[in-house]
Amino acid sequence: MAKTGQVGRDGAGLRFRGVVKSFGGQTALAGASFECPAGVVTALIGPNGAGKSTLFRAAAGSVDLDAGEITVRGHPAGTREAQRRLSLMPEQPDLYPGVSVWEHVVFIALLYRLSQWRERAVELLERFGLAGRRDALAHELSQGMRRRLALVMALVRGADVLLLDEPFNGLDPRSAAELRLLVGELVQDGASVLVATHVLGDVDRLAKRTIVLQDGDVIAHGTLAELRASAGVGGEADLESTYLALTSGVPNPHPAAARPR
Repeated sequence: MAKTGQVGRDGAGLRFRGVVKSFGGQTALAGASFECPAGVVTALIGPNGAGKSTLFRAAAGSVDLDAGEITVRGHPAGTREAQRRLSLMPEQPDLYPGVSVWEHVVFIALLYRLSQWRERAVELLERFGLAGRRDALAHELSQGMRRRLALVMALVRGADVLLLDEPFNGLDPRSAAELRLLVGELVQDGASVLVATHVLGDVDRLAKRTIVLQDGDVIAHGTLAELRASAGVGGEADLESTYLALTSGVPNPHPAAARPR
């Protein structure tokens, strides 16, 4: 996948700076700041309501910020250049019930004026077990198939920055393995991948860096070792124990009891 987008001098493909957003007086984002380097999978974890989905929608340009800025390969979020370089798979697939699997993919190709996309689309449908359902209508698909189609729609663009919101929900083991493999291929090509998930095992398998979000702001970030230091837990603590210590605000008094990695 050829890389044409600008990357910051520090190698960041996606950058959040002091991001603030409220809805009806309720704060969703409270000054969150972090970066997603190019060629790296970054995990975004946090309790329900922490602001993860709002961050994703703001990066995609569908939410206007009250303050702060988001840049995609150096371009302000929501601009044409940023949207061309970013692809989002939302937690809830936005599909048209009476439109076929293949027509959904064609729609994405036309919307983003993709060229030489058909071979990539056929490959993705095959890898995610949808090749035999290309003429099926969206309302005929199971929940897992709908999520697989949403993944194909996000991946077919070959974007520089990929946002995956709870991508493993509803996926069978084979599809989950294919997704991990594809994400690995994308980051080898220099893409920035940000994955929001509640399944901490997925973080261990995928990400080199983790952002912990709580109450709309970043409370810790970095490698597992750096998260442990922030949480004040021992060197044997796994990600789950570290996360629980971070989000409760109380260091784990028994780090040695954490499951070995």
